[in-house]
Amino acid sequence: MRKILLLLILSTLTSCVIQDPFVEPDHLSITGEYIIDRVTYSYIENSVNYGEVILQPGDVYDNPYENIPMNYIEVGFTRWHLDYSVISFNPTTLPTGQVLWGDQFFYDIINYYSIYDLGYIDITMGGNRRLFKIVDDGLESLTLRTTGRWIGDTYEPNESITLHLSRIGP
Repeated sequence: MRKILLLLILSTLTSCVIQDPFVEPDHLSITGEYIIDRVTYSYIENSVNYGEVILQPGDVYDNPYENIPMNYIEVGFTRWHLDYSVISFNPTTLPTGQVLWGDQFFYDIINYYSIYDLGYIDITMGGNRRLFKIVDDGLESLTLRTTGRWIGDTYEPNESITLHLSRIGP
């Protein structure tokens, strides 16, 4: 009986896969609900940066040239939800606690090569294509950057916007 018990314990211990905590993940994990907790805005002209503004929780990013839902971001309060193919904006929480998302758009991850080049989130919103560079994909955070040059728009503002998002839910 002892030999069988010892054999069971040894087989259980040897069948466990031990993951090295210092190994980088080999895929993106951007799904979940996020809150935008910081926005960094830079105005650039002819490769010269004319200043950088960092918006913290309580500040508002308001861009009249942008389409809804990207035109108005309340830092620290604006929530986004991403699943494997849909990005959702403008949540409404019902009295039951259920969340309904107002605006939803399909997205693709393009040009993802490795953990060193995370690629882009490619979204078509309001007839315009948006490309967000995935700068960082942490366990509980996501950093996206855009140059403000939207494909299909008639204007081309010289601005760089970096969105720092923190995961708040599944």
